[in-house]
Amino acid sequence: MFKNLLSLSLFFVILVSLNSAISQNSDYLSLKSFTDKQTYTKTDTVKIALKISIKEHYHINSYEVNDPTLIQTSISVDSKEFKLLNSFFPEHKKLKFEFTENEINVYEGEIYAGIDLITTSPLDNGIYEIPVNFSYQACDDKVCYPPKTINELVSVEINNENPSGKILNPEIFSNIDFQSPVKISEISESSETGLKENTRTDTPDSENADLAAYVEEHGIAALLFFIFLGGLALNLTPCVYPLIPITVSYFGAQANNSKSQSILMGVFYALGMSITYSALGVFAALTGSLLGTALQNPIVIIAIALILIALGTSMFGLFEIRVPQSLAMMGNKNRSGYFGSLLMGLTVGFIAAPCIGPFVLSLLVYVGKLGSAFSGFLLFFVLSLGLGLPYIFLAASSSSISKLPRSGEWMEGVKIIFGLILFGMALNTLEPLIPKNIFHYLFPIYIVFSGLYLLLIDKKGKTSKIYTNIKNIIAIVAIVMGAWMLKPQGEVEEVKWTNLTSLESIEQSIQAGNKPVMIDFYADWCAQCKELDKYTYTNPEVVELSNSFNNIKVDLTKENSSITDKFDIKGLPVVVFLNPNGEEVKELRVTGFLKPEEFKKKLNSIK
Repeated sequence: MFKNLLSLSLFFVILVSLNSAISQNSDYLSLKSFTDKQTYTKTDTVKIALKISIKEHYHINSYEVNDPTLIQTSISVDSKEFKLLNSFFPEHKKLKFEFTENEINVYEGEIYAGIDLITTSPLDNGIYEIPVNFSYQACDDKVCYPPKTINELVSVEINNENPSGKILNPEIFSNIDFQSPVKISEISESSETGLKENTRTDTPDSENADLAAYVEEHGIAALLFFIFLGGLALNLTPCVYPLIPITVSYFGAQANNSKSQSILMGVFYALGMSITYSALGVFAALTGSLLGTALQNPIVIIAIALILIALGTSMFGLFEIRVPQSLAMMGNKNRSGYFGSLLMGLTVGFIAAPCIGPFVLSLLVYVGKLGSAFSGFLLFFVLSLGLGLPYIFLAASSSSISKLPRSGEWMEGVKIIFGLILFGMALNTLEPLIPKNIFHYLFPIYIVFSGLYLLLIDKKGKTSKIYTNIKNIIAIVAIVMGAWMLKPQGEVEEVKWTNLTSLESIEQSIQAGNKPVMIDFYADWCAQCKELDKYTYTNPEVVELSNSFNNIKVDLTKENSSITDKFDIKGLPVVVFLNPNGEEVKELRVTGFLKPEEFKKKLNSIK
């Protein structure tokens, strides 16, 4: 008896001293956890490493998914004594699969992740069991499997009087960069909201996906080109345009009529602009995660739309944005040399704020949605190039200044155009709150109205023939584009399904008909399922062939073992074909995404 107790005690001591959890296994990966010390004090930060061995032929999604249909990998802790401080993940791979349009972020093979924990209150000496949850979704090249969570207890010993300084598992912890934590909000949101977060539609995130699709189709150059044109157009506003000849003349005087020096001063002036606006873009992007989270709240969306409307009304002259006189004077002081030109460029934004401020503020909001520091820098840098480029070209030829159109009422007309653009941005911001069928007509109608307003109502700048012609072209383009968007869009025909949720109802439906059966098993977390819906089940020939089938769609978002066991379903998507006798034609079973051409062959095989 004593020997047995002694053996058990020794085993327990060895287990605690090693601080290495028992390996957890699943069908797709195995996981081991490790701590970095033998004992801790109540003020120590506890570091836990996770060694994840993903089995061959499988991958799991990254903690940072780039497809809203995928479930991200996350780590959480359920403990009253310890709080998750930071999480650490390795670099993911970007891989392209048959069921994805773009590369997706995944992990393969063996990876290491880590977490930092702190105590929530002073702890007494003792051994504490910390529940660590590793949540993930596994996929292979064709199908994705239901999300799973591995629950693991990690033993941590607190010894405040006589802590051991022994370091454990250095070879494990050397694989983790503990200097680069992942934002907790990026992970905890997915673990708290789970599936709901990944099945969200019509949110600001879908707007970012639309932008990504636009860039994928047209290239980043197209987007930057329009931003650049916006910067050029801002030079035509009444706060900026009158400064151009004055500033360029100043360059010539400072450069002692040297063309090369004058050009260099123009370059430094434009560089000053670039520094100011690029810094604004990076700041907006770095704080964008806060904005992105807030934009899921309808109240915040409405507030931002109201701000854009208010900024638009300022362009119509209802009020004027004024900056403190002391700040405005900073850009008005005469400064000599290249450094002086740089400082003038840095501060010119304060002088131009009444006109370009609304546009810049709206772009800041947009960059905040993107949340990418590089995107913020790039967009604002290109905007500043558009603003600064005229100064460089005009500095190269001072005689060109006399050829510039005179300042006049036409510049107030430019403000009207920018005001209409801001109102359109406000309406676009409200899109997630407006039913799709209403927004489909509302936005094009606004574009047509804007064109008619410029063409028939707005009379500002009519004394300038060049401005009037340009304005009329913009108005006609807006009317044509809006009318084209209003063109009735024929509804996309798709396979007609009977949605069933229980095994009994499925069996009854199979027995009731006297025709072949097609059963589509799907889930909200299944990316390939959505690809089937989008591309295969909307193909006209597939739709026509499906009319001779009893088409059943079964939602397996929530686990239903009676259905999965009956039809032997391991992963999704799965499409099962049954003959009129209710017997499955197993050689025709579809696992994963299948293009319309191949899918048609299977439908034609059922008689």
